[in-house]
Amino acid sequence: MVELTMINQFLIGALTVGTIYLIATLGEVLAERSGIVNLGLEGLMEVGATVGIIVAIFTENPWLGFLTAFITAAMISVIHAFACITLKLNQFASGLALYIFGLGIGITFRGYARDVMLGPKELMKIPKIRLYPVKIPLLGDLPVIGALFSLNVMAYFAAILSVVFWFILFKTRIGLNIRSVGENPAAADAAGINVFRLRYIAVIIGGGMAGLSGAYLILAHTPQIMGAPIILGRGWIAIALVIFSFWNPLRALLGAYLFGGLEIAYFWLQGIEVFKGVIPLLKAVPHASAIILLTIMSIEALRRRIGAPEALGKPYSRE
Repeated sequence: MVELTMINQFLIGALTVGTIYLIATLGEVLAERSGIVNLGLEGLMEVGATVGIIVAIFTENPWLGFLTAFITAAMISVIHAFACITLKLNQFASGLALYIFGLGIGITFRGYARDVMLGPKELMKIPKIRLYPVKIPLLGDLPVIGALFSLNVMAYFAAILSVVFWFILFKTRIGLNIRSVGENPAAADAAGINVFRLRYIAVIIGGGMAGLSGAYLILAHTPQIMGAPIILGRGWIAIALVIFSFWNPLRALLGAYLFGGLEIAYFWLQGIEVFKGVIPLLKAVPHASAIILLTIMSIEALRRRIGAPEALGKPYSRE
């Protein structure tokens, strides 16, 4: 019985943490399918976490926190879209600049809010605005798989969203158009598809999803407000997960939960003496995987073999 309880707790933790990765990854899949890479996810997630927790505290409504985080990160992503699509600047350089900007803004304002804007009365609201798990009657009591029915609402929403994104990208005309501008923008343009508009939309939505992911982290997983980084590399892992999933939203679902499980395993094994020598290696696995996958993306021959969008990272100029 104890073992089953531990398995359930592990699965709930893995799926909850995996949702952080999933939301950000889905947005980046959309952006990269249109041909635009956004390395600024980490910064946008920091901004989303900051805006999400502050708005949720003042309104006592986590859903307004999620909405505001999405809108704020989406608006900031317009800068990246303008730089890469209109000005045709290097997408990697623009993304890194966005990462630094978002990281600085997010951490600074979160620290300011904690020290100046929020008093003890406001900080006491944090437990009230946290997104708690919702157990579905009967199904939530099943052994092992009951964990699948004992999650918070946003976790269910993200899982459904992965199916929706897959359907849109691979079963609808607008999805075909998005994939077309990511593969061959010149041909798509000649066919009457507005390459620039679709890329703008994809990048803005993708950025908004990163902000939503950051808000989810702070409202559902780590409900605290501090003037220090809180995303801790998860944005970079989300970018690697896009490659790991071969730009497929359904595969992203599995990859996100796998990395969520690795993160939970890392925290669980810290307290077990026999695993202390393995802990540093386990902690490094997600970030090492991110570095390896991003390195693969820099090699053109490997990019083609893994099915990366042909025009990914390349600016388009109408001839």
